[in-house]
Amino acid sequence: MTWIRTLALLSSLLLPVTGMAYDLQFGEHDYGKLDALAKGMVVLHGNDNGYDPNSGAAYLFKLKYLTPDISGFKAAAGLYVNGDLFGLTDWESEKVARGMFVDDEGDDTAQLGELYLQFKRTWFNAFGGRKLLATPLTTISYSTIPNLYTAFGLGVEPLPKLDLAITHITEMSFGARAMTDFGLIGEGTGSAGAAVKPSTIGQAEFHSISKIALGEDAPGTDGITVLSAVYTGVENARCQVWDYYAYDIVNSLYLDAGYKMPLGKVHLDLGLQYLRQDDLGDELAGMVDFSLLGVKAGLSGKNWSLEGAYNTSFGDTAMFNAWGGDPAYTSSIFSRNAYRREVDAWGISGKYRIIKGLTFLASYFDYGQSDSLGAVGGVGQDLVAIDDAVELDLSLVYRPPQVKGLMLKTFYAQRTSEYNGSNGYDLTQDQWRVVVAYGF
Repeated sequence: MTWIRTLALLSSLLLPVTGMAYDLQFGEHDYGKLDALAKGMVVLHGNDNGYDPNSGAAYLFKLKYLTPDISGFKAAAGLYVNGDLFGLTDWESEKVARGMFVDDEGDDTAQLGELYLQFKRTWFNAFGGRKLLATPLTTISYSTIPNLYTAFGLGVEPLPKLDLAITHITEMSFGARAMTDFGLIGEGTGSAGAAVKPSTIGQAEFHSISKIALGEDAPGTDGITVLSAVYTGVENARCQVWDYYAYDIVNSLYLDAGYKMPLGKVHLDLGLQYLRQDDLGDELAGMVDFSLLGVKAGLSGKNWSLEGAYNTSFGDTAMFNAWGGDPAYTSSIFSRNAYRREVDAWGISGKYRIIKGLTFLASYFDYGQSDSLGAVGGVGQDLVAIDDAVELDLSLVYRPPQVKGLMLKTFYAQRTSEYNGSNGYDLTQDQWRVVVAYGF
């Protein structure tokens, strides 16, 4: 593992970003694409209160190969490596940003996280294997190694701009930030993207859907079947419907509609979302009754954008958010309280391009007191909401135009938990980090 880590550390001195790939084209021969990413993330400051992480230096190295098209078929394999960057993390005396690592002590860990086959024709596509899964309830922010899934899917386009698909998910692998989803963000509510403590069953390892949701002793189930319909046939509009049937656990129905239109020199962006979740079978019988409604409106110009969003949750319970989903319009860096029970959440966010390649982003969110019980460290269920949760986020991102694939980012997050003061706990954050990434 030493040579891999050395390569990752050297690469992280510059830095990687996703969404790029190097074409392995030699003359008339196509040998596919190579996607490489090196990333370094360091905590510069955090409150010394045992809640806000004040130590952490992690690296990610990703290497993915995608074969050339052979009669519509392509195959891919992706390796992820994560560990402690230069041994800078204080594992003994400070609060470690555990969500940057997939190992409890930051040891170098490698995972062949992506290994899949795909087939595509004009109106038909199919895939099978282990991969990132880009759907509303399987997409979530990640720091180093992401959440990954074993899934098989078919998609068709029976009418222009209408995409229908069926996907079956059999396994999931918790990424690094899943620990933050459960603890710091979720505060033991089971509503922020992880319902069990990821380290107890193992991260960067593929587990059954029932084990990910219910823990080590979970009975076997048949996974999750996802049905979707996405329509973009109306100019500037997008409508989508998703249903996630997790056998013997929960059913989640998600609807989202968006509309974008020009208004002179600016663009208007509107969105409406609805999520409904109910329990299935005996394991969670009578324990899941959740709805979420959200609206957003935004304006954008040449070098700027501004957006306002609102979510309200209702029903008898919080969301059972076990498999890494985060579609809410009001989610922020460290807060996803919109998925808790009986919450009214609102937020404003904006960005401004200072010069070419340099962008400033700011956001502020307020989450009304929920009826969900919380827990320090994700266990105990002994915290009650005292006041609204609030979060202020400030970020500066630089992508040098002259160095394609390089990203430098620093962000500051000031957050107060709704449980701050409950049982005498100081649950505030004053978090400052830097991220460097380079990819091709």
